[in-house]
Amino acid sequence: MKSAISRRQFIRSSCTACLGATATGLVLSQIAASCAPALPVFKTKFNASTLEIPVSSFATSALLIVRDMQMTYDILVIKKSETEYQSIYMECSHQSNPLTATSNGLYCSAHGSAFDLDGNVKTEPAIYPLQKFKTELKNDSLLINISNLKS
Repeated sequence: MKSAISRRQFIRSSCTACLGATATGLVLSQIAASCAPALPVFKTKFNASTLEIPVSSFATSALLIVRDMQMTYDILVIKKSETEYQSIYMECSHQSNPLTATSNGLYCSAHGSAFDLDGNVKTEPAIYPLQKFKTELKNDSLLINISNLKS
């Protein structure tokens, strides 16, 4: 009888230790993910429905968040190649919440929608892709035309 009690205690304590180690691992992985370096932010003001960003802003990253205090949401600009750039409005197409950009895509913390770096839906409840802006390279600047801003 004594060995059965000892065995139960051993199993119970082992399971508790395993659960504790698993929970600690999950918490540490979340902390590590939240400590990932933030994307660079370029602050600007639009002029006649155009944002101008120096190409040199992409010196350290192929992703850049462009912020204009007159706009409700930021714009994620992605350097696809030396001559091709794409601009995506960081407003969730589900219920107009702000999005968080990472090197893997855009995410809505309000309802869990996820989008790839082309603005396409990866995870619902959003069903529509994100709004994009015409982006053109001119000399050493990137021009983003926000005249079609729907927000």
